[in-house]
Amino acid sequence: MSGETAQGRKPATGDVLGALTATAILLPQAMAFGVTLFAIAGADAATGAYAGLISTAALCLMSGLVGGAPGVISAPTGPALVLLTSALTALAAHGLGGAQLLLGLAMVVVLAGVMQFVIGLAGGGKLIKYIPSPVVSGFMTGSSILMIKSQWKAVTGAGVDELWMSWRWLPAAAALVTIVVMRLAPRLAPRVPAPIAGLVLGTLAFHALAAVHGGTPPPAWLIGRLAGLQRDAIGLPLAGLDALPYAVMLPTAAALAVLSALNTLLAAVIADAVTGLRHNARQALMGQGVGMIASALVGGIGGSGTTAATVIAVKSGGARWVAGLVGALFLFLTAFAGGLGSVLPIGALAGVIIAVAINVADRDILAWARQGRTRQDAMIALLVTFITVFYNLVAAVGVGVAIAILMFIREQIAQPVVTRRSNAREARSIKARPEGERALLDEHGERIVLFELRGNLFFGTTDRLIDEVGPALNGPNWVILHLRKVTHIDLTAVKLLQQIANRLHEHGGLLLFCELHEEAGVGEDFADTLRLISDQRANAPVLTFNGRDEALEFAEDALLDALHHDHTRIDDAVALRDNAIARYLSDAAVETLVAHLVPRHLERGAALFNEGETGDELYLVTRGQVEIQLRTTAHHHKRLAIYGAGSFFGELALLKEGPRAANAVAAAPTDLLVLPVAVFSRLKREQPALAIDLLTAICDTLVNNQRWSTRELQRLSEW
Repeated sequence: MSGETAQGRKPATGDVLGALTATAILLPQAMAFGVTLFAIAGADAATGAYAGLISTAALCLMSGLVGGAPGVISAPTGPALVLLTSALTALAAHGLGGAQLLLGLAMVVVLAGVMQFVIGLAGGGKLIKYIPSPVVSGFMTGSSILMIKSQWKAVTGAGVDELWMSWRWLPAAAALVTIVVMRLAPRLAPRVPAPIAGLVLGTLAFHALAAVHGGTPPPAWLIGRLAGLQRDAIGLPLAGLDALPYAVMLPTAAALAVLSALNTLLAAVIADAVTGLRHNARQALMGQGVGMIASALVGGIGGSGTTAATVIAVKSGGARWVAGLVGALFLFLTAFAGGLGSVLPIGALAGVIIAVAINVADRDILAWARQGRTRQDAMIALLVTFITVFYNLVAAVGVGVAIAILMFIREQIAQPVVTRRSNAREARSIKARPEGERALLDEHGERIVLFELRGNLFFGTTDRLIDEVGPALNGPNWVILHLRKVTHIDLTAVKLLQQIANRLHEHGGLLLFCELHEEAGVGEDFADTLRLISDQRANAPVLTFNGRDEALEFAEDALLDALHHDHTRIDDAVALRDNAIARYLSDAAVETLVAHLVPRHLERGAALFNEGETGDELYLVTRGQVEIQLRTTAHHHKRLAIYGAGSFFGELALLKEGPRAANAVAAAPTDLLVLPVAVFSRLKREQPALAIDLLTAICDTLVNNQRWSTRELQRLSEW
């Protein structure tokens, strides 16, 4: 099976023993749930007990055959009981009764099974796992209260005749003995399943006290003989299906499908922790859905994977899918053992349900309420509990799902949209610039603002975004939004970004985007997106760049233009006198250096050197542009630096020869002056003053680069 390990071992004795132990625990609970539910439809206790047993058998059989969750044992559960009780009440209020009421109940289970199968088929198990714990706790606690409330009639001696009127407390006494034994059994007799111990001793107490009174207890206090295969309700009659109120049934079926899926996945996770295997959520939910349908078709009730029985099964050795099949066989045999119900008191079964209900309630809610940071979670759980008890569980499921959505939105809103804010004094493009341009960018760098965003940009985070970028919009600035870590942008966010662009444009600024990927939902060019979603012609211009460096380089050039600085263009020629390496050289030294340099021309796209080649030359750019590229894949690279006219690179080769760490490629027709290491070595011997001046310029550049890197690392550590 897909949920098991690759070893694929054969079923062992432990699987059989584990299944028998777990289903023995479920036997009293299954009968008790069936009796409670079918009593609402006016059926006798024997019919209800049979329905509970046959339902558990069908769930175990089908989920075991389909597989997906090794070791998981399925049965009717408390939340399923509460939901189906609510469904029966609603169907009765619409005028259904007798066989038609049972048909409606069966169809609710069938619909829930179909929905659960679809949830599994569509991979919805991944979503169900994210229902918040406070919501689940509220469901369980509310169900617990309703389960206890449902046993009032069973423990108050209803249906008593005159002879037993003074002994009406007997069913309650049997229930009390059952509850006490189930609570004490794990400590006093840990090897005996608590429900079995409770049922046996509760039954013995009931009959012992009845013997003291004398006579036969009222039939209403006993389950009665199980009908087995002779039960008329086996099978789902098709007549009357078109007359059922499906508008009432569908919400309950949907709630049952979701809660059943949640319980099943929880049981599967617990089984995984014990067995070391991994369940297949898709297959497990599909199997449970098939089991629900099979249960309804044979006259049973719905259910899901059960945590307690699963833990017992896997700890007893039932670590495979065969556990469900063995459990189903055992329950089928029990269901057809008609004489069993003749001695079982309904009061004892009521005690089983009350004991189970006490365990279902989540007492952690009280601990949450005492802590300030978890008090809100406690309030959510109590709200779901209140709706479950005083309205119905279907509404509570709806409220719970709504709360889950609101909590998700709240968490998304609480996450910072802007992860880092930088300006041109702190973040620069990789383009090497002359000292004068660097000084201007340092002086006016606050006019270029880079915001690195992450997460989802949607209606819940738009206000937070505009609050964080707002101060940068009130001037002639260049605002860059870095979107590499943004996973989704909805229409509301697109409209907001357009408002940001308009506001910035009104103050003489410009909005730039970079690393906008298609997965975000708005294409790769924001201007194209705006044209598609808006007919307005007054929209401010926006620009989109592939990378962060391209956006910064554009903004830096635009700022220099705005400051009326005649910066170097890609096709400008720059004399050696104006190269950064000549800052400490006299005119005579420059003339001397020219005589030792070798001219070299590169066409666009030509490689100057490649990664791994030995570096033995210094390069001075007089026209054009060279990109230093680090290859990342066979067809992609990362730009590390850009050197234009007036800059130099390759200086490390003069200090110590070694392999090149990246490739150098001409981004335009480029002219270079090259200083080989051999020539520089001769200069050190013949003209040491010139060599020292060159080294001083090189060291000055290296120091500036090191200081810049240190500031950048410090700034990164602050985020």
